[in-house]
Amino acid sequence: MTIRLTMAAAVAAMAAACGAAELDVGADKPLKRIEDALARAGAGDVIRVHPGPGNGTYEKVALYVDRPRLTIRAVGAQRIKLCGQGFDYSGRGRTPRAIVQFNPGADGCVLEGFELYGARNGSFNGAGVRINQANDVTVRNCDIHDNDMGIMSNGNGTQAAGRNQLIESCLIRSNGTTRHPGYNHNLYLGGTSVTLRGCEIHSSVTGHNIKSRAHLTRVLGCYVHDSSNREMDLVDGQGDTSAPGSDAVVAGCVIVKARACKGNRAVIHFGQDGGKGHDGTLYLVHNTIVTPYIGAVADLSAPRARARIVNNIVWNGGQRQNGQKLLQPSKGAQPRDAARGKTNYLSAGFAGDGIAFLTGTILAPPDHQPPFVAPDKGDYRLRAADPAVTAAGSPADDELRKALDGPLLEYVHPLQTRERKLAGKGDLGAYSR
Repeated sequence: MTIRLTMAAAVAAMAAACGAAELDVGADKPLKRIEDALARAGAGDVIRVHPGPGNGTYEKVALYVDRPRLTIRAVGAQRIKLCGQGFDYSGRGRTPRAIVQFNPGADGCVLEGFELYGARNGSFNGAGVRINQANDVTVRNCDIHDNDMGIMSNGNGTQAAGRNQLIESCLIRSNGTTRHPGYNHNLYLGGTSVTLRGCEIHSSVTGHNIKSRAHLTRVLGCYVHDSSNREMDLVDGQGDTSAPGSDAVVAGCVIVKARACKGNRAVIHFGQDGGKGHDGTLYLVHNTIVTPYIGAVADLSAPRARARIVNNIVWNGGQRQNGQKLLQPSKGAQPRDAARGKTNYLSAGFAGDGIAFLTGTILAPPDHQPPFVAPDKGDYRLRAADPAVTAAGSPADDELRKALDGPLLEYVHPLQTRERKLAGKGDLGAYSR
């Protein structure tokens, strides 16, 4: 809480220094609806949202944001509820496809401190939040659930739109619909670059937890689990991914497959699903990945799709399985030529060509269980030294440092991160002891 108050105070001070206006919305304020404040707000203003009338919930919220540097922030320790139930998020005219939609011109906007739920439409893509071609948009400390889509974003087919999207300290859960199964996701992202940091993302209704067609996707220090399909589907889109450097960086994450996954049981898919190019590398660095399935941890599906797999723990969750796959190539991918890895712990059931390229592999004894604190409760911190798991990892090289573009993070429940040192070798997996 101290961190959030400090950030809020810093933003308020900056707004005051720049002469930005603060507009207060609430049951006992002159402005009763957030839409009224948005209509009055100018570039750089701050909309402060207090609890709404009645039970404090704002009903049928539909914010179409098209001016820059607006901050829309909940006031108080509790998230303010924005409910979309009963509204058609059609996308026609100035009607958004989301409870909060950032459009071209809304560069540099911030949304912070809300619970967003109930967004639906006839196209089955009503979202809690949509970032539509805007750059430098931040969504922070939000709980987004029970919409057709949790967060959607897109660019315009170039690398000039959808840049530097940041989604941090958010809980994104239970989004999707059985009326259009498999096409609705907790996150469906596009554009030039997006970073997820310190988020918990879980229990997509029928689709993936994270689907991204962005040129560059970073998932850092997140807890991603119990998807109905893949945990991550990182694929081609709009021409952006055809350019070199269309990478995905997954680092410091805990990724856990559901014990009864309804759909595709692979953990991460990197490549293409629409027949367009994808020229990049999937970096898996210092993650703890739990899967009982034969379906691959990483499915590479494009001729120029590559992988770098370093310092991970991949455990079978106590469900011993022979023939588990670390890598599965298809559609022209060549892991023997394009995939590299070192110093990874794998459960005993992993075998085959998918691990032939690894160096320093630690293949666990049968039925070995890593010394996690409480895996049955989702706590995958390491509680003790174990030479089979906590052996020193490989030190980061220049390529990994460049891919991370910042510190190595580990997830701290709930919805926070802690920095890990990249210097030295460190423990394997998502946590250091």
